[in-house]
Amino acid sequence: MAHKILIVDDDRDFVEISRATLESKGYQVVAAYDGKEGLEKALKEDPDLIVLDVMMATQTEGLEVARQMREHKSLKKTPILMVTAIRERMDISSKIGPDKNWLPVTEFIEKPFPPHKLLKKIDQLLSRKK
Repeated sequence: MAHKILIVDDDRDFVEISRATLESKGYQVVAAYDGKEGLEKALKEDPDLIVLDVMMATQTEGLEVARQMREHKSLKKTPILMVTAIRERMDISSKIGPDKNWLPVTEFIEKPFPPHKLLKKIDQLLSRKK
């Protein structure tokens, strides 16, 4: 059965490019275009991994959504790959980790990046989950 990936990003071009890349490798992709929709779909779809943008309606919407996701038992251990260009402006690397309350994500990937880099990162995170 194909792994299900939820992509939460307000950049529709990014979502569609990522969807095409992931589906070409056999992943099932679900998309959400803001944090509220992302949380709803995460709870409904039970994804194997979540790709979550930091900056959507606000500069920190993705961070808030990640915290909200971790409050739900069904999403506590779901890997969250945070997609951002924000890290180059803030030192948040020391706060990464599923046991951290401030930033409960599994890993970061910096925008911009080629689609194959996203695919490689997702493959790595899913192989760790097994």
